[in-house]
Amino acid sequence: MRSIILFISFTLVVQTINAQNTPRYNQLNFAQGVNNPAALAIDGRIMIDMIFRNQWYGFEGAPTTGALNAQYELYHDMAVGLNVSYDLIGVSHATQVSGQYAYRLYVNETNALIFGVSAGIDQRVQDLASTQLTTPGDPAFTEVYSKTHFNAGFGMFYNTPSFYAGLSIPQFFQNYKRTFGTNFIPWRWHYYASTGFYIHAGDNYTFNPHIQIKAALNTPIQGDIIIRNTIMNMFSLNVGYRSENSIIAGFDIRFGGSFRIGYSYNHNIAKLAKITGSSNEIYIGIGLPYHNSREHFSQRKYINKKGGYKRDYHKGFKQRRWYH
Repeated sequence: MRSIILFISFTLVVQTINAQNTPRYNQLNFAQGVNNPAALAIDGRIMIDMIFRNQWYGFEGAPTTGALNAQYELYHDMAVGLNVSYDLIGVSHATQVSGQYAYRLYVNETNALIFGVSAGIDQRVQDLASTQLTTPGDPAFTEVYSKTHFNAGFGMFYNTPSFYAGLSIPQFFQNYKRTFGTNFIPWRWHYYASTGFYIHAGDNYTFNPHIQIKAALNTPIQGDIIIRNTIMNMFSLNVGYRSENSIIAGFDIRFGGSFRIGYSYNHNIAKLAKITGSSNEIYIGIGLPYHNSREHFSQRKYINKKGGYKRDYHKGFKQRRWYH
């Protein structure tokens, strides 16, 4: 067993060194700003989303990831955000901090096509010297690699009260070590796509299927499908399936008009299930306040004489309010 664990841990380290690693979360359907800079302040004017994921619980050196995404709607057609994330895999440590900006083009009062960009810094550390070896003194495990570099991303998001779809490239620059050349390699980009819709069955039940896909050239497509069942606009039960042969189950609760907590569990049903075990994910969200209806997607918008949407800062200041 010890040899199997060492082999898998080493494999994870090698993959992280030679290819970028961008995380996936089960509860991304209401925290999409983590991977898409266009999906900011969708469910509230001021929002904070926090996700912590412990993968392969009980497996030493297994991936542990987390993200914090703070968002603020500047006006009805623009929003900004701050995204902080970390990723730990064995002796590999990655930390990212980026600012985000989203601009909304309204089709009508409730539907918008949103474009987002992000820019920040990444720090990558490969501390091979800290590896516990069965044979001490192996020269292959004496290097400590550390690098801080600029990174940027782009995203698009289409939002309506009953449907949404997003596409993003979270990282333009790769995070692995190169002996020469730049880390701006478009054919190594990772693409994220997500979509979902809301069906209301009366006033007390909402059906929300959500699909998210991660794709990169010359690698298998990874995807999740999650079915969210919301009761009384407060409590949700979630079930789903991840393409790596794992079943998803969880729940989330919204209370006080401004808080949401959630838990998600992955049970691996593949051949390595006994070794890798389960994965656990915790979500904490704050919305000041959360919109009760997705039609209250942003502040009140003003129509000019030609029928188009415009900004009226003076009027907006007097009539600005938060939806409850």
